[in-house]
This record gives sequence, C-alpha cells and structure tokens, in this order.
Amino acid sequence: MDMGGFSAFPKEIRLEEVLKYDYPYADGYKGFWENPIALQHPLAVSEIVVWDGSLILVISKKSEVVNALIENNTFAQDLEKYNME
Repeated sequence: MDMGGFSAFPKEIRLEEVLKYDYPYADGYKGFWENPIALQHPLAVSEIVVWDGSLILVISKKSEVVNALIENNTFAQDLEKYNME
C-alpha cells in the first residue's frame, strides 16, 4: 500500500524550524482516528494524507479549508463525525 503525508506551514516558519521535528507518516498514526483529530507536525496548519489513491484525509486548523472540501465533494465526510460512528 502506498501512502504519503504532506504538511503545510505558515510562510514565516523557516525550514530549519520544520526539520527539528519528525516527518509525518500515514500508517499507524492514531491521531487521525481519535477525536479531537491531531495534526502530526506541531508547526503545521494543514496536512494531507493519501492512502493508495483510495482515501485522502485533509486536516486543517483552518475550518474553511475542510468545509470547502466537504461542500464541494460528493464523497467527502467529516472525519470527527466518522470517528464517532
């Protein structure tokens, strides 16, 4: 299974600061599946995680990013609601 995690940072965060922390990972990170959902990188504002082309998680401190995806994608689900099922 191919997976990838991508983090987005505010412009003012320097690369040296970002590299002080571990890289995000997809397989085995429990923060996706427990509420409240947690970003992996402490300096990130958003993260995108891709699972083998079949699942994409978008997690963001900016609710407008997540809300826009949910509103504009038929199959999108709120991950916190999904975790409560």
